[in-house]
Amino acid sequence: MGSSRDTLTVFKSKRTLQPLIEESFLDKIFVRFETDEQKIDGLQTIALQTVEGARPKFLYAQPNVLHTPATDEMRARLEATGATIFEDVQFRVLPGDDEAYDDLDQADRWMQAPDPDTIDGYSLRDVVEQIGAPRAWQHTKGEGVTIAIVDTGVAGARLEFLPGQRSPIDLDSEYLGQHWSDPAGHGSMCAAIAAGSRAAGGRYDGVAPGATILAARSTLKTTDLADIYDELLRARIEGNIAGPLVVSNSYGLYVCDSLAILPEDHPYMGSVLAAVNNGIFVCFAAGNNHHDVCKHDPYACGPNTIWGPNSHDDIVSVGTVNRALTNRDPATPHVGSSRGPGEWAKQTSKPDCVAPTYGEVPWGTVYRKMGWWGTSGACPQVAGAAALMLSACPTLTPSQIADGIRDTCSLLPEGKTCVGHGLLDCEAAVETAIKLRSTT
Repeated sequence: MGSSRDTLTVFKSKRTLQPLIEESFLDKIFVRFETDEQKIDGLQTIALQTVEGARPKFLYAQPNVLHTPATDEMRARLEATGATIFEDVQFRVLPGDDEAYDDLDQADRWMQAPDPDTIDGYSLRDVVEQIGAPRAWQHTKGEGVTIAIVDTGVAGARLEFLPGQRSPIDLDSEYLGQHWSDPAGHGSMCAAIAAGSRAAGGRYDGVAPGATILAARSTLKTTDLADIYDELLRARIEGNIAGPLVVSNSYGLYVCDSLAILPEDHPYMGSVLAAVNNGIFVCFAAGNNHHDVCKHDPYACGPNTIWGPNSHDDIVSVGTVNRALTNRDPATPHVGSSRGPGEWAKQTSKPDCVAPTYGEVPWGTVYRKMGWWGTSGACPQVAGAAALMLSACPTLTPSQIADGIRDTCSLLPEGKTCVGHGLLDCEAAVETAIKLRSTT
């Protein structure tokens, strides 16, 4: 597919040109070449422009694709070579009008007013117990598996993150050298839910407290995200990540209609799917679009509000429910959990499953009591469950993990496009992995 210049979704880079055109702003774009001749012509086109910091970067997983800042003139010349242009799409972890993911004011908009009856006295500990993680720990706590948290960064000062539990890999992306910093707090929540530990004085264990955490702080623009996935794949192929790898993604598109914002053949998706095809398990938050963002009937299991990568068949998409295991109760904010069947889903309906979110949870360097943690807090629970399964059986493929999670969920009475296959059950998922290990 070609390019889309939708002003709501295209990130405008603030890198400026040299004095020749210094008043202009640049879009960052992806360029896909079909032939070597196109690639040569395209690079010559870019070289003819005097653009500060406009060195093109080819993708590791897709050598025929590069991303680069570009003027409108550069874009036109590249298209004239026959190349296909794709926009740099901005994802968000929080709803709001601003494109900056780390606007701290957005956190207050994302957190609903706490309901004392649903959160007082409850915490991550209760959530972890409700999905059966402590019972799964009789077999494994996720040792030998790495969980990459692609998010707003991870606060390295938290006691939940043991020094020996932190991956030394420093991904060569926008936040090189800054991945273990989290100005927004959101990524730290996700990391703690997936693999936090009480062993060094932290308050809570996550779902897989024995797993290694790889911090992948991102701008959440597709150019940076593609670089992160490329670097994860490179580290896996070159042996810098020795054991299995799981990637948790708690971000999405806060839209209510499909605007072809992100075409299915977008290079970012190519990098994500290259990771899956090389044995890396990937999960995404379903999204928080249904009620508060899109104003749909809180009791309804439609219309669809799961978009882009969060809806792909090869990716596990995770919704959320409250402590009573529903996302159709307007008394709790869980009615925001996005509904399926998913924009791109063809073989599976989305979400794949749900996980509960409520109570006190790590956030940045502090703890917060929240009525819900959004589907953002549900996704890392599945990432932790996948790590437990891979620790029990390291040869599992992404599809085997996905099937194992879906097939062992506790069935819920809600509709499938509300809760998918049901409530995540870590113990049953790990037992399935052990059975598969014994038969391979």
